[in-house]
Amino acid sequence: MIKKLRRSFIITAMISVTAVLAVIVAVMNITNYITSDSEADILLNLLADNGGSFGQQFRPQNNDVPENGDQSEKPGDDLPEMLPRNEPKMWFDDQRRRDLITAETPYETRFFTVALSSDGSTERIDTGRIAAVSTDDALTMAKKVIASGSGSGYSGNFKYLVRKTDTGSLCIFIDRTRALRSVYDFMTISILVAIDAAAAVFVLIVIFSGIITKPAAESYEKQKKFITNAGHELKTPLAVINSCTEVIEMEQGESKWTKGITSQTERLSTLTNELVALARMDEGSAQLTFEVFSLSDTVTEILDAFSLMAEQKGLDFITDIQPGITFRGDRSMTAKLCSILADNAVKYTPAGGSIRFVLSAKGRRITLSSENTAEGIEKGAHSELFDRFRRGDSSHSSDIPGSGIGLSMAQSIVTAHGGRIDAVSKDGRSLSVIARL
Repeated sequence: MIKKLRRSFIITAMISVTAVLAVIVAVMNITNYITSDSEADILLNLLADNGGSFGQQFRPQNNDVPENGDQSEKPGDDLPEMLPRNEPKMWFDDQRRRDLITAETPYETRFFTVALSSDGSTERIDTGRIAAVSTDDALTMAKKVIASGSGSGYSGNFKYLVRKTDTGSLCIFIDRTRALRSVYDFMTISILVAIDAAAAVFVLIVIFSGIITKPAAESYEKQKKFITNAGHELKTPLAVINSCTEVIEMEQGESKWTKGITSQTERLSTLTNELVALARMDEGSAQLTFEVFSLSDTVTEILDAFSLMAEQKGLDFITDIQPGITFRGDRSMTAKLCSILADNAVKYTPAGGSIRFVLSAKGRRITLSSENTAEGIEKGAHSELFDRFRRGDSSHSSDIPGSGIGLSMAQSIVTAHGGRIDAVSKDGRSLSVIARL
C-alpha cells in the first residue's frame, strides 16, 4: 500500500512538473518566434513604404557637430518617425523600434525585390543586397508567391511581402536563415534544459518521497503488526470462553444465553482469523503457493455450493463459465476470492433478484465478475466497498451476517496475483464486481 502511495505521489508530481515545464517552454518558444517574425514584418513594411529600399534617411551621415553648435538633432533621431505606417501592431514600444531600426539596419539586412507589372512582365529586379539568389531565382520566387495569392508568408527561409503598386506588384523577400536558425536553436536548447530539469526533479522527488512517506509507512506497519499480534492474543481467550460455554451446557443444559455466547465467540473467532489473514496479505508474509490449475473447475465447484443458497432465498443464479481456463496462482486464495464474491452477492441481493457470474479469458487476461441486483445504490464506481468493515447497507447493526472485510480481502488476493478489482453500478439497480487476473 505504501509503495503504491509513493508511486502515485511520484507519478502525480512528475505529471504536474512536466506539464508546467511544457507550458513554460511552449510560451517561451512561441513568444520568441512571434518576436522574431514581427521584426521581419517591420522591416518588410519599411522596405515596401520606401519602394523596395530603406530610403534616404539611412544614407551615411557625418557625426560631427553642426557649425551652429546645435546638438539637438543627431543622426538617427528621426528613425522612429520613418517606420512604416501599416506596420503590424505588436507590443513593441518606441524604444524597441528604435533598437531595431538603426543606421546599421540596411547593412545587416539581406533582401531582394522584384517588381512585376499587372500583365506579369518584369519591371525591376534588385538582388544587390543578397549574394545567394540570382535574378532568375528571384523572378521565379516572385511569380510563385503572386500565383499563390498570398500577400505575405514564407518561401523557404525567405519571408516575403507583396505590395500592390500603381503598375502592378512589388515583391520583397528578406532572408530569415539566421533568425530561423536562432529560433530553432533556442527551441532545442530550451527543450533539452526542460528535459534535464525534469530528470533532476524526478531524482529529487524519488529521494524525498521516501522521506515524506516514511512516517506513514511506519504507522501502517505498526498497525498491521498490531492486528496480527492482537489476533493471536485473542485466540486463546476465545477458545477458553468457548470451552467454558460447552461445560456450562453439559452441566446445566443448553439455553438461549449459552447459544448467544457460542454464536458471538464463533463470529469473533471468524473475524479474528480474517483480520490476521488480511494483515498477512498486506504484509506480503502470507505463504502463497503458485501453481497452474484449472480455474474453470475451481470456480464451478465454488459456485455450485452457492447456487443452493441462492435457490433457498428465491434468487436467480446464472453462471457463464468459459471452460478450459487455466491460471497460475494460489489455488486456495483464488477459491477464497470466488467464495467472497459469491457470498457477497447472495447476502446483498434482495428477494426476487438475480445473480450472474461470468468467467472468461482473452489472451493472458482472465476476468471473473459477479453482477447482482442491488437496492439503494448510486450509478458509477464504488471503490469505497473495498474499505475494511464497509457494509453494503452502511450499517453495522444489519441483520445480514458478516464482518464487512470480505471485499477488502478479495482486493488483497487480486493484488497479490498482480491483478485489479473494481466495483461499479452501470444503471443504479445492479452492482458489478469485476476481478481481472
